[in-house]
Amino acid sequence: MAAPLIVVNRNQRFVNKHQNVFLQVNRILDVFNAWNDGTLPKANAWKAGLAGLIGAVRLAESEGLRIRGLGGAWSLSHAATTQDIMVNTKPLNFVELGFKADSVDASFSGKRERLVFAQCGASVLELNQFLEARGFALPTAGASNGQTIVGAVATGTHGSANAVGSMQDYMLGLHVVAEGGKTFWIERASKPVVSAAFCSALGAKLLRDDALFNAAIVSFGSFGLIHALLFEAAPIYLLEKTVRRFDYATIRRSLSTLDVNALGLPGGAVRPFHYEIVINPHRVKAGERGCWVRAMYKRKFQPVTSRAEHGTTLTAGDDVMGFFGDISNIAPNLVPTILDHVLPSSLKELSGLLATPGETFDTTSIRGQVMSTELGVALADAESAVDAVIQVARAFPWAGFPAVRYVKGSQASLAFTRFQPITCTVELPSSGSSRSVEAFEKIWDELERRKVRFTLHWGQQLRADPARIRQSFGPARVNAWLKARRGFLGASGRRTFANGLLVSAGLAD
Repeated sequence: MAAPLIVVNRNQRFVNKHQNVFLQVNRILDVFNAWNDGTLPKANAWKAGLAGLIGAVRLAESEGLRIRGLGGAWSLSHAATTQDIMVNTKPLNFVELGFKADSVDASFSGKRERLVFAQCGASVLELNQFLEARGFALPTAGASNGQTIVGAVATGTHGSANAVGSMQDYMLGLHVVAEGGKTFWIERASKPVVSAAFCSALGAKLLRDDALFNAAIVSFGSFGLIHALLFEAAPIYLLEKTVRRFDYATIRRSLSTLDVNALGLPGGAVRPFHYEIVINPHRVKAGERGCWVRAMYKRKFQPVTSRAEHGTTLTAGDDVMGFFGDISNIAPNLVPTILDHVLPSSLKELSGLLATPGETFDTTSIRGQVMSTELGVALADAESAVDAVIQVARAFPWAGFPAVRYVKGSQASLAFTRFQPITCTVELPSSGSSRSVEAFEKIWDELERRKVRFTLHWGQQLRADPARIRQSFGPARVNAWLKARRGFLGASGRRTFANGLLVSAGLAD
């Protein structure tokens, strides 16, 4: 029998997509859904790729090295990195829609024809294209689509579907290659989905445990290499998008209440499916109209001729931020003037534009070095958190701005969207500059001074010391996560799947 196709790249310099994470890596392994004799699996297209991941784990263990899945290299933190072995999973992009009756548990109450088995390397872009061509859609996703599905879920990526939750919240199961190359299918005991026959075909041991699932689903690669995820797709739908410009005083109350009645949006008092506010922190006085509200309403699918326009939102990946990092370091007094040009040109007012989710949140271009941090706060603390960002920006201008979104609180143990019932997220897309890093530190300090409890997105810039992690998530959540990991992995496995970020956060043992 042929061995799985793995290309070994030694002594590689790794640079992430946003060009703010750099390191020298002993080996980067490219793993493929093929055998090394050039043939493809005759059945189960994922089989060779799974064998490749198993082989990669056993290789790392045999040499006493750490191993991480690389994914789309989209993370702005060191969540996915190690200097030992990194696995390029992007070629593992098999996707299957619909399960046979004998593959689901008898108690499963969902729609088995909507179940999606997505291999780890499938990107959000690929999933959007695959699903929408078949009349389905992701329930929600982030504003960018370059991440792999596993990378997005494992770091807690979210959109702004405040009634749905983050991406991990609609996942139903995960297939993990763990210690010794053994594989496990993990799902909630409270929501069984797959059958014993399905697990047998995968060669996986079935584990049904809510606490284990809630820990492993947002674990940034530290429970093993995730081979695949399972979720139920939504019927395809449209988003009707409106972008309006307001004074800060007009939108401020909605920050902590989500009361949009006074904004004159198309839905009136009805909370939009997606509600986002971008703020120029240097234009918050009356008459300056320094805030842009982007509201989207979920609509029944129908063929439409108009399509989503590009450039109507800014995220951590947008190239528009990359060009003035050096300017903010040398002449920070120019930042307000630059934002006066950047934001209005990138957030054009519009109304009633209809498009599918995949068309609305399409490809993000990245040119130049960018970075970002993202806060999660309780809804009641949103005004104070945004005020803190504005205060720092006015005293210490840097090449960035806040973008505020809302998402249903997550049950995942270490999801940064942990606050119930709604988490307000405050993203700070910025240029890749030393001044941006200093600004983030000042904002975190100001939030602590105001006694605002906040979490930080695992896939962006963060402080990850043990005391802060416990303060952010609460001892109960941290202890539950650690207990689940210790119960799932032995001491050797915990070391194999740890990395520098995990050690610094006090989560490696």
